[in-house]
Amino acid sequence: MESNELSREQHRELDSLRAVLRNISFLLFLLSGLLAFGAFFRENPGKILLFSLSALLFFILGILGYGASISFRKSLALDDRDPEQFLYALKDLRYFLSWISYVLLGLFLLSFFGAFALLLS
Repeated sequence: MESNELSREQHRELDSLRAVLRNISFLLFLLSGLLAFGAFFRENPGKILLFSLSALLFFILGILGYGASISFRKSLALDDRDPEQFLYALKDLRYFLSWISYVLLGLFLLSFFGAFALLLS
C-alpha cells in the first residue's frame, strides 16, 4: 500500500516554493506602491494613467502570488490529510503564473512595436 504523505525533503521544497512566492508577492506590492507614488509626481495625464494602471496590475499580481503562497501554507499545515488543498494550491500557482506570462507577453509586444515605430520614424 502506497503512502501519499510527503517526505521531509519534499515538504522542505514545497515550503521553499511558498517562501519564494511570498517574497515575489512582496516585491510586486513594493513595485506597485512605488509606481502609485510616482504617479503623483507626473504632470502628463497619459503618464499618470500609465503609472496608475501599472501599479494596479502589479498589485493584482501581488495578490495572486500571495494567495498561492497562502494556499501552499495551508496544504503543508494539513500534513496530507486533505489532498484537495494541495490541488487548490497548484491551481492558484497556475493562475498566478499564467497572469505573469500574459504580462510578460504584453510587455514584449509593447517593446517590440515601440522599437518598430522608432525605426520607422
